[in-house]
Amino acid sequence: MSIIGVIMSVYRNDRLSFVKAAVESILNQSVQEFDFYILLDGPIHDEVRSYLTSLSDGRINILDRTINKGLAVSLNELLTTVLSKDYEFIARMDADDISLPQRFERQIQFLKKYHDIDCVGTWAIEINADGSEYFRKQMPETHQGCLNLFRKRDCLIHPTVMFRRSYFDKAGLYPEDTYFGEDTMMWAQGFANNCKFSNIPEYLFKFRLDNEFFNRRRGWKHAKSIYTLRRRVNKMLGFGYKENISALLYAIAKLMPESILNCIYRIAR
Repeated sequence: MSIIGVIMSVYRNDRLSFVKAAVESILNQSVQEFDFYILLDGPIHDEVRSYLTSLSDGRINILDRTINKGLAVSLNELLTTVLSKDYEFIARMDADDISLPQRFERQIQFLKKYHDIDCVGTWAIEINADGSEYFRKQMPETHQGCLNLFRKRDCLIHPTVMFRRSYFDKAGLYPEDTYFGEDTMMWAQGFANNCKFSNIPEYLFKFRLDNEFFNRRRGWKHAKSIYTLRRRVNKMLGFGYKENISALLYAIAKLMPESILNCIYRIAR
């Protein structure tokens, strides 16, 4: 059996061209020994379904359901499947992003060298819907650096990560009781259960910002949810008033016009 299980969820808003780019970027990795699990989260575009179900690569496994249940439930269903097998590592992927060819190779090398690390991400090139470069996003290399940043915001780029299977023995599966931010709570559960994090300081991923990226991340509902989420994280990890103030400012930023949020997104990083 391959040592890597790759998990990806697809839903109704995923575009065929993006899904193709995502799938091909996994199939074209320099490391070829993996199994790729793709879950169809409820009704999806007919052309996307036709493409995915027509793929003849023996590494691809399609899981299908008729009801959309969201990303957290989908990831847990995928994890339940791969954790029932003997994979040493589990890699995340999103259906509109691109993994660069050396991603898996570099992450496996890293995890085999640093046995204390439970989850490793990478730096990412953020791209617009048309593929043009928007921003180069760097994340902390060390566990302590990840913890320091997590006092304010996420310290890993979710679809870039590769886990040891033992991570889930320590931290459990994704929480399913958040409006969004299942990745934030997953990192919080990891920190709370002594998991170790790191990021490889290389651009091994292209993270796509579609035309609605900032609009989906603003407004009262999102502001309230992010404040509630960060307060929950702060309480879980024993953070203090400074982190709560940071959470409030983070939420306020989500009430700004899209153009201002765009500027804050660039400057604050």
